[in-house]
Amino acid sequence: MSLPTTRLAMKEVAPLIVDDNIQSLDLVSAILMGFGINKTVKCCSAAEARDALLCRVFDLIIIDCEMPDEDGYGLVRHIRSDPQGPNFTAPVLMMSAATPRSKVEAARDDGANFTIAKPVSPITLLERMLWIAQSSRMFISDPGYCGPDRRFRTVPLPDGMSERRNADLILTAKPDRALSQDEIDGLFT
Repeated sequence: MSLPTTRLAMKEVAPLIVDDNIQSLDLVSAILMGFGINKTVKCCSAAEARDALLCRVFDLIIIDCEMPDEDGYGLVRHIRSDPQGPNFTAPVLMMSAATPRSKVEAARDDGANFTIAKPVSPITLLERMLWIAQSSRMFISDPGYCGPDRRFRTVPLPDGMSERRNADLILTAKPDRALSQDEIDGLFT
């Protein structure tokens, strides 16, 4: 039995890693290097990351939840607070040594795409990166929330409730807006 293969050209991916723990910073950087990513920017604090976020556009931002001075949650809120910022819609992965529901929900509600448990495993990191790359989740920019659509499942709405995204759903449902398979494949090469 042959398994389907997906080729991803990750050589040009430019990630930012933010973690006050040097060993963790180096570990995640080494994992990314193992994926062929060699344009990683590493920051040891949220303050250092804020400066980097002003200067470059990143394809992925990986942030530790627990850091002194400003934690990762505050940094995500900062990124999502400026619609004119160069990384406003950049995918964000949060890392945490402890992942109780409250922390995962806080990261989600601040606009992060996912939370992954530390120590980070290469397979988990790769799976989350692939999920983000292949995701069709819309980016929501609303006064109450900015980030990827928090809903993963499509379930019927309760009686009497209308769909807030109706205009967007109608637009994305048009067949003439769909990409061909070649165009989709071109996004990953």
